Amino acid sequence: MQIERVPLPGIGVGFTLHTAGGQAVGVVCHRSGRRDVVVYAPGDPDTVERSVTLSPTEAQEMAELLHPVATVDHLTPPRGHRETISVAELPVTAASPYDGRSLAEAVAQTQGVSVIAVVRDGHTITAPGLGQRLAHGDVLVVAGGQQSIGALSRALVHAEP
Repeated sequence: MQIERVPLPGIGVGFTLHTAGGQAVGVVCHRSGRRDVVVYAPGDPDTVERSVTLSPTEAQEMAELLHPVATVDHLTPPRGHRETISVAELPVTAASPYDGRSLAEAVAQTQGVSVIAVVRDGHTITAPGLGQRLAHGDVLVVAGGQQSIGALSRALVHAEP
């Protein structure tokens, strides 16, 4: 599946995908944070047949329904440690501001979390270096505290039009 990303000057960014059944659907990410989910007319990618406007909160909830942001496993803390260590899988989505950027850039603002692997096209890159470039479809396997994992998860999915 391919997702097309198109800058929309003065508006934000548009994302379009074509389903296996040939239907074109998209999301328009406005600079204000508003999201419009659009369904294009069959055979005419320029004609919007239907659209639904979502607030930033509604868009986040819809995204979580369609694709869980993270799968988190909680591990028993080692002896002498109070905080639970969690392991999570965090996807790099098409809307991620880190698609095409380095792992170092993605984790720079998040403390208390370590990226222990990157899964790409069914292959696992263990102990990835900070220079590792991220791509749409990658899944980061991370370990750390729940709050830190949550912060990184939010950073990975936050689209900046």
